[in-house]
Amino acid sequence: MRSLSCLLLVIWSLLLTACTTDLEGMAEYRLEYARQNKGDIQFVAIQPSNSASFINGVRLAVQEINQRPEKLLGRTLKIQTETEGSTFEATKSSIERIVADPRTVAVIGHRLSSIAVPASVMYERSQIVFLSSFATAQTLTGHGFQYVFRMSPNTSVMAAQLANVATTLGYKRIVVLYARDDLNRELAFLFEDAAISERIKLVKRISFFEKETNYRSIISRFNNENFDAVFIAASAEPTARMIKQLRELGLNQPILGNDSLNNIEFANLISNSAQNIIAPTLYRINDRSVLNQHFIQAYKNSYKTEPDYSAAQGYDSVMLLVSGIERAGSTLPPLLSSTLRYMPAWVGLTGLHAFDATGEMLGKNYFFHVWQQGQWQNIPAIHIPYLVKRFTQYQQKLHPEHTVTDFSQVFAQRMHTDDHRSYLLDLAHEILQFQSIGVIYENTPEGRKASGYDLWQPLAKKKNLNLVGCEIPFSLLGGAEIERALVACYGKLSLNTEALLVPYYKGINTTLIEKLNNSLAFFKIPAISFDEQSTDPNISLLFTKRTDVNLQSMREMQVYSPLLSGLKVHEFAERLKGLPEVTVNLLNLQQFGKPDKPILELSPDTYLYSKPLFIKKEAVAP
Repeated sequence: MRSLSCLLLVIWSLLLTACTTDLEGMAEYRLEYARQNKGDIQFVAIQPSNSASFINGVRLAVQEINQRPEKLLGRTLKIQTETEGSTFEATKSSIERIVADPRTVAVIGHRLSSIAVPASVMYERSQIVFLSSFATAQTLTGHGFQYVFRMSPNTSVMAAQLANVATTLGYKRIVVLYARDDLNRELAFLFEDAAISERIKLVKRISFFEKETNYRSIISRFNNENFDAVFIAASAEPTARMIKQLRELGLNQPILGNDSLNNIEFANLISNSAQNIIAPTLYRINDRSVLNQHFIQAYKNSYKTEPDYSAAQGYDSVMLLVSGIERAGSTLPPLLSSTLRYMPAWVGLTGLHAFDATGEMLGKNYFFHVWQQGQWQNIPAIHIPYLVKRFTQYQQKLHPEHTVTDFSQVFAQRMHTDDHRSYLLDLAHEILQFQSIGVIYENTPEGRKASGYDLWQPLAKKKNLNLVGCEIPFSLLGGAEIERALVACYGKLSLNTEALLVPYYKGINTTLIEKLNNSLAFFKIPAISFDEQSTDPNISLLFTKRTDVNLQSMREMQVYSPLLSGLKVHEFAERLKGLPEVTVNLLNLQQFGKPDKPILELSPDTYLYSKPLFIKKEAVAP
């Protein structure tokens, strides 16, 4: 075995020296080396030339994995870095070095689609797992490759979300500008299709060359038109030039841009006078999850600055690769790639991750922020209407045998709190597809109202659901008697229902409720709660009021003021308030055998965790 390993390294050295292009031959050497190697697990991260944050996120993840007692399959995770050039030709020599090294298990990175797509061919033929952290071009996953995976939603998802944001903000007439390269042309055409389906009128559509410096003749072709916003598909530098010239000519309508605007180059080029530029992003630094709070604190401790979306993508790429290796129990390329493709949905800093048979990203979506006062400001809840619409359309297609509520319509309306909770239970039913649900209640007007027992009777009749009640006279019993009654109700309902509405009554021992909810795992029964204060890790679905839409403090909503067309901020905030905020315990539902697909379509706001994360407790931010 030792002689074989030595022979493989000698062959690798000869191939590396010769800058081999025998990719299939290297695939065989890689496979054999993976079978023999019991030492370090090596992967390569491609560092962008203009930003260190991606590699910083990668290194932070590697450090955390190697600090675990078990490391990764009992082995050390080792990172090699290569710097990405401005073109594929400028990067090709680095890619050749990567594929010529049989120790390389995977590659993560490549910021530019124009490099990632041709590089994917070389990684595929040499059997290196490629997690493309930033490429959005549809062609990346269009070849039926086995080893190529996308870590960012593609241009089709980006275009659909941007068009939906435009509709939500009231834009009815839009100017489309795009650079004459394959990726931006693709995004622009997809945006046009999505905008038309949203009933948006395209006032003008004009292409341009990114190398141009004076766009005033282009702008003159539409500056006297009536339009609500401008959509620009181009890289950071030409987009910044275009925006400056638009503003100089007095065109102050909001700008819709692509994800290239998130890099530091755009922030350095754009001036403080250029306001109201909306861009998609994969990361929300204000996410309050345990995972994100840990990441922010650990990143600041290591690099003395806050992380950005590139750092989060780097961190997620490593952690997803690690999860795949642990599930496969091996670094053998065919086994690792098939494990990644078919593993259950995985939650990272940047959202939900799952892959289809082609390596296309499922579940993950874009959030949005706006450039105001010289910095990016989060736009609360603006991504939710698209997700609710996507979920509704999926459910309608999946279940043509019954009427699926149009949640995108009902949650956009003002309604009574009772009606809102009824629709939330309807949403829970569509997610979980239960036919019977248990409700613990006190048989008094107040008790039935608190539990929702009367409220959900019409919904149960409409959906042909069996609403199973269990009565407890809470107001007449003492503490010990209530506990015995709760245990009895949980026992009864766990044998006769497929889901349970967790009781919410003041004075109930929350520790006992958590213990009883934990017992539902044996019966694989999801627990549903509407308690905004709940921290029970056994809850499967938690529905609450939107925490990012505060009608009591309109200051938080002023980010919308210059963005809205034909809408007032307080009226718009009322509309957003009704959108569902959903917290999911994904691992819990997966253990219960519930399919990931509805969750992938809805892509909930936050996730509960029912087992420890790879986090040192002392590293978590307070």
